[in-house]
Amino acid sequence: MDKLRKEAREALIQTPGKVPTGFLPGAMAASKCDLGQLWEDISSHDHSTHLNICESLMTVIGYIEFWDPLLPNDAGPRTLNDVETKAVNNLFEWASAVALPGSEFASNFDETADFSDDVFQAQTESRFRSEMAMELLLVLNKTLPSLPKRMPDNVADVLMAGACFDNKANPWVTSESNDAASMLMTVWIQDTQDTKLFWPAIDFILKERIRPLFANTKNPAITNAGRKNFHPQTLPRFGGNGLDGPVKRWKTTDIYVASVLSWIISQYSPQNKVQFEEHFPLFVPTILAMIDDNNLPFKTEGCVLLTQLLQPIQESDSDILRRTNLTSVFEEAVTPCLLSLPTITPEDRSLKLLGAAYPALLSTLKTAYKGKSQSEEDKDAYTAGLAKILRSNLISSFHHISSSTPTSGETTASFPYPRLSTFLLEKITIFTNELGIHTTKYLQDLIPILFTTLSNVFGTAHPPLLRAATAATQAVIKNAHPRIWRWRGEILSGVCSCWLHIAANDNEESVSQLGKLKGELQQTTKLLKYVLQNPIPIAVDSPEPEALRVKDNVQNELQDLVDADSELKGLFN
Repeated sequence: MDKLRKEAREALIQTPGKVPTGFLPGAMAASKCDLGQLWEDISSHDHSTHLNICESLMTVIGYIEFWDPLLPNDAGPRTLNDVETKAVNNLFEWASAVALPGSEFASNFDETADFSDDVFQAQTESRFRSEMAMELLLVLNKTLPSLPKRMPDNVADVLMAGACFDNKANPWVTSESNDAASMLMTVWIQDTQDTKLFWPAIDFILKERIRPLFANTKNPAITNAGRKNFHPQTLPRFGGNGLDGPVKRWKTTDIYVASVLSWIISQYSPQNKVQFEEHFPLFVPTILAMIDDNNLPFKTEGCVLLTQLLQPIQESDSDILRRTNLTSVFEEAVTPCLLSLPTITPEDRSLKLLGAAYPALLSTLKTAYKGKSQSEEDKDAYTAGLAKILRSNLISSFHHISSSTPTSGETTASFPYPRLSTFLLEKITIFTNELGIHTTKYLQDLIPILFTTLSNVFGTAHPPLLRAATAATQAVIKNAHPRIWRWRGEILSGVCSCWLHIAANDNEESVSQLGKLKGELQQTTKLLKYVLQNPIPIAVDSPEPEALRVKDNVQNELQDLVDADSELKGLFN
């Protein structure tokens, strides 16, 4: 065993950052020592340094690779005695713990943290340890047929370790650790489901591994059972979130929590409705704690998890959101996130948070009010929720980050945050399509935004903004068509201005994008022309007289525009 350990250290020093392979000393150690002796050596070793931990990991990998799980003469798998069984359980538990990413990555979720050379080195070493630990968990699968239950006692810890490396976007995940986790989880999910151990293991992870991490993060809006608290006690203004608040382990050391929760939620299918509803109260406090946190990265993680959590409810047509009265709780938690706008919040961070918050709100409304048993009351509540977000957040946010209505001293609107303006227009399109005919109530708010964006003389500098405005215009025309004739002047003015600005642009780099935009503008005018020529009545037997006059004159109006500027001829073809 000493020779194997020595060779492991030398190989790690010679090829730093790479997992050594083909240890001949492993064969000798496996022939002379049993699993009990292997664990005794590992458990007694000093693991205070990175190299020492990797040395022990490589020692076990080298040993297990040459350990023979079969009896002589093809007599089947070897049966482990109590000492060896305990050793294998301990090895699984130790490798699972080593694989977990640690506090080195807390700085990735802290907006004020500086990435020093020491932090970078610590993260690099942690990734390598995780790679080796995941490799060890794979290798240890050789011992499973020899265990009395064909599975170790700590199934939950192995599943949790694998879940940490399911998402390549996490800063601690490498291609090697992700590949190892994928292979490991493919086998373990199937085996644990076959042996009825999977859902008990998930229950254990949620109750014994994750819930204690949030013990110091209380939310007065919910009860201990994960339901809405109708008599909440107001927390002190300067309390748990202050400088002297309790340490939040899920932010400082166990930063993998969101990744594990995401993986667990992805395991529920409509057939697992019973398990999901049993676990639902365990998800609520953790997700709300993240959304309510001061750090935007955790807010973003919380919103993403909320959207993901609502998906099994929709797929299984569960009424648990209604039974727990949590719709308003989720809305009240997410809505403040929509205020994270420039200049206080940098554009990049705002885009990430809003990109998670708006889908979370929309998913909450759909889950609560658009089920198979939707009533008229539900329809009204859904419409009211959409309208509130459109007017109070999307439209007001658009005005906040841009001077979309020029003042007397300005000649044109300005968009200092074009990517964020584009994002908001894209969401306006989504919410407009959800509102449907109710969009007509908000034309006086929407049309000025669309006009000033399309007519902006500098719009061609950022074609995605104009394309988003064009798509939003089409959505408004489709959904508010009975009243769109009243606003045809503003719409045509914006579209024509945009077309002329494109014609005057000679920037070769944007020719391709502007070419696509021209096609979308043509589609917009065709749609507008069709709507104007086919008016429909609202609450009466026939269309309004004004709409009928527009129908008769629309072709002449369009021809007048072409006569005024021949460049517009292509727009109306």
